[in-house]
Amino acid sequence: MRDKQKQNGMPIRLACVDLLFCWPPQGGADVDVFHVLEGLRRSGIDLKLFVPHFEGVTGRGVVDISVLPFSCSVIPIVQREYQADKIIGKICGAVDAWKPDIVFLAHGYGLKPLLALALRKYPLISRYYAHELLCARDAYRFKDGEPCPYNYLDHPDHCRRCAFTTLAPEIKSGRWHAWSQEYLLANAYDTRYHCAVLEALDVMSAIVVYNTALKEALPSYKDKVRVIPGGVSPVAESSGPLPQISVDSDKKLLFMPGRVEDPAKGLSLLIEAGARLLARRNDFHILATHFDPMWRGPFFSSTGWLSHDQVRALYERADICVVPSLWQEPFGLVAVEAMMAGVPVCAADCGGLHDIVLHGETGLLFSRSDVDSLVYCLNRLLDDDALRRGMGTSGRQRVLSHYIWDTVIDSHYLPLIESLVP
Repeated sequence: MRDKQKQNGMPIRLACVDLLFCWPPQGGADVDVFHVLEGLRRSGIDLKLFVPHFEGVTGRGVVDISVLPFSCSVIPIVQREYQADKIIGKICGAVDAWKPDIVFLAHGYGLKPLLALALRKYPLISRYYAHELLCARDAYRFKDGEPCPYNYLDHPDHCRRCAFTTLAPEIKSGRWHAWSQEYLLANAYDTRYHCAVLEALDVMSAIVVYNTALKEALPSYKDKVRVIPGGVSPVAESSGPLPQISVDSDKKLLFMPGRVEDPAKGLSLLIEAGARLLARRNDFHILATHFDPMWRGPFFSSTGWLSHDQVRALYERADICVVPSLWQEPFGLVAVEAMMAGVPVCAADCGGLHDIVLHGETGLLFSRSDVDSLVYCLNRLLDDDALRRGMGTSGRQRVLSHYIWDTVIDSHYLPLIESLVP
């Protein structure tokens, strides 16, 4: 990777602020930030990660800085400081003391727009997820199993009422999740908060999103929006030993990896499709990384939670990777991992999956939540060995060309950062 320097010969100094970061990681967002920062560090960027840790909270801001390959400052927030201005003041003070050339705002919730406004004197890059812009409550935006027709940018009054009503039981109980806690701290129920969100978007130098669907939801900011995908690291073609699974070797394996116990991941849709497939064929088995290894049926079994090496081993055994998500996946890492292993992907045509999977080339896309569409695609793949092999080969080539972390850093992040630094 090229060494990136400022014109005066000094490295560019980048401060990254992540309001939710944990290490060891608690989710894909943490892993994504880690790889972005590590890639930038190896490219010659002088960077530091700033993470607030709220007293008594174990689900966010818990960072073992001794194992991180880049500099990180954990900012303690004690309970008497649980006010938006005090939290933002401490974060800004730490960032200002480090004297960065540019600031990158990574993952966050309600406080993120207010933090952006407080740091507006710097060139600002912010990565946005759907739940930070389109829904003040969470990322799913579903009503009775169907996509919600409203979004917070265009329908703030409706979305504000919906969020407050939905979060009210949790808020009253005192057992807050991260977004409900920040919802209160940021006064996101106040009509003025919507103005702060819009003003924060205005002061951004660049808005980074994972997929084209989210970019299209921001037409007023299209000149600022950059679609930058996540990535994977190149791995050896052979991984660890195959986990113990009770699947006949003569049956084709349909593998659904990830946090499949989350209803939004669509396992119930895949099980329904499996039942329909079974009516005409018995040459397949569905395997999912559901936490309960005792959950199984005539055509389905679960593995329990697996290590990443074990998942990689199952990719190599799988004939098809199925990603039947019911919500707008920001990226779709499991699809990229499967393609890297040479496995064709059958995925819902939504969110980042629409960008990753080239229909008819690296896999097949089906209409989200449409079991008939899913059954059709699975039958097509199960019936055609040559089609699966060809899609697997094309998928691996696509990952090597577009989704290796070094490529993502060199092609997207570094040019963007250099263009914004004076």
